[in-house]
Amino acid sequence: MKIIKRNSMEKTPTAKEFYLKKKFPTSFENKRDEVELWFESNNDAKEDVQIIIEFAKIIAQDVLKEASRNAYTKDVKYSNDVEVDEESILTAYPLDNIK
Repeated sequence: MKIIKRNSMEKTPTAKEFYLKKKFPTSFENKRDEVELWFESNNDAKEDVQIIIEFAKIIAQDVLKEASRNAYTKDVKYSNDVEVDEESILTAYPLDNIK
Protein backbone atom coordinates (compact mmCIF):
# COMPACT_ATOMS: atom_id res chain seq x y z
CA MET A 1 0.00 0.00 0.00
CA LYS A 2 1.27 3.43 -0.89
CA ILE A 3 1.15 5.99 1.91
CA ILE A 4 0.72 9.52 0.65
CA LYS A 5 3.18 11.72 2.48
CA ARG A 6 2.18 15.34 2.83
CA ASN A 7 3.91 18.30 4.35
CA SER A 8 2.38 18.85 7.79
CA MET A 9 2.04 22.55 6.97
CA GLU A 10 0.13 21.78 3.77
CA LYS A 11 -3.53 22.69 4.10
CA THR A 12 -5.97 19.95 3.17
CA PRO A 13 -8.22 21.29 0.42
CA THR A 14 -11.95 21.47 0.93
CA ALA A 15 -14.10 19.22 -1.27
CA LYS A 16 -15.02 22.28 -3.32
CA GLU A 17 -11.37 23.30 -3.81
CA PHE A 18 -10.43 19.74 -4.72
CA TYR A 19 -13.28 19.49 -7.24
CA LEU A 20 -12.49 22.83 -8.87
CA LYS A 21 -8.75 22.13 -9.08
CA LYS A 22 -9.49 18.82 -10.80
CA LYS A 23 -12.16 20.32 -13.08
CA PHE A 24 -10.10 23.40 -14.02
CA PRO A 25 -6.44 22.49 -13.39
CA THR A 26 -5.01 25.44 -15.31
CA SER A 27 -7.66 28.03 -14.47
CA PHE A 28 -8.17 27.45 -10.76
CA GLU A 29 -5.22 29.54 -9.62
CA ASN A 30 -5.11 32.04 -12.52
CA LYS A 31 -8.82 32.77 -12.95
CA ARG A 32 -10.22 31.85 -9.58
CA ASP A 33 -12.99 34.47 -9.67
CA GLU A 34 -14.30 33.08 -12.96
CA VAL A 35 -14.11 29.52 -11.66
CA GLU A 36 -15.98 30.52 -8.49
CA LEU A 37 -18.66 32.27 -10.55
CA TRP A 38 -19.08 29.16 -12.68
CA PHE A 39 -19.42 27.00 -9.57
CA GLU A 40 -21.96 29.26 -7.87
CA SER A 41 -24.19 29.18 -10.95
CA ASN A 42 -23.89 25.43 -11.55
CA ASN A 43 -26.22 23.28 -9.42
CA ASP A 44 -24.77 20.04 -10.81
CA ALA A 45 -21.31 21.04 -9.63
CA LYS A 46 -22.65 21.91 -6.17
CA GLU A 47 -24.37 18.52 -6.02
CA ASP A 48 -21.14 16.79 -7.08
CA VAL A 49 -19.29 18.47 -4.23
CA GLN A 50 -21.97 17.37 -1.74
CA ILE A 51 -21.57 13.78 -2.98
CA ILE A 52 -17.79 14.03 -2.49
CA ILE A 53 -18.31 15.32 1.07
CA GLU A 54 -20.74 12.51 1.91
CA PHE A 55 -18.32 9.90 0.56
CA ALA A 56 -15.38 11.44 2.44
CA LYS A 57 -17.33 11.29 5.72
CA ILE A 58 -18.07 7.59 5.21
CA ILE A 59 -14.40 6.86 4.45
CA ALA A 60 -13.20 8.95 7.40
CA GLN A 61 -15.46 7.01 9.78
CA ASP A 62 -14.18 3.69 8.44
CA VAL A 63 -10.57 4.85 8.67
CA LEU A 64 -10.98 5.97 12.27
CA LYS A 65 -12.66 2.68 13.25
CA GLU A 66 -9.86 0.65 11.68
CA ALA A 67 -7.15 2.84 13.22
CA SER A 68 -8.71 2.43 16.67
CA ARG A 69 -8.75 -1.36 16.20
CA ASN A 70 -5.28 -1.71 14.67
CA ALA A 71 -3.15 0.94 16.34
CA TYR A 72 -0.64 -0.30 18.85
CA THR A 73 1.72 1.27 21.31
CA LYS A 74 5.42 0.92 21.82
CA ASP A 75 7.50 1.48 24.90
CA VAL A 76 9.65 4.55 25.23
CA LYS A 77 13.16 3.66 26.38
CA TYR A 78 14.12 4.86 29.84
CA SER A 79 10.58 5.99 30.61
CA ASN A 80 7.29 4.62 31.87
CA ASP A 81 5.58 6.33 28.94
CA VAL A 82 4.21 4.63 25.88
CA GLU A 83 3.55 6.14 22.50
CA VAL A 84 1.24 5.13 19.71
CA ASP A 85 3.08 3.69 16.75
CA GLU A 86 2.31 6.14 13.93
CA GLU A 87 2.90 3.56 11.21
CA SER A 88 0.25 1.28 12.69
CA ILE A 89 -2.30 4.06 12.29
CA LEU A 90 -1.18 5.11 8.82
CA THR A 91 -1.45 1.55 7.54
CA ALA A 92 -4.64 0.60 9.41
CA TYR A 93 -6.94 1.32 6.47
CA PRO A 94 -5.65 0.30 3.03
CA LEU A 95 -6.01 3.08 0.47
CA ASP A 96 -7.02 0.39 -2.01
CA ASN A 97 -10.32 0.20 -0.12
CA ILE A 98 -11.25 3.63 -1.54
CA LYS A 99 -12.81 3.09 -4.94
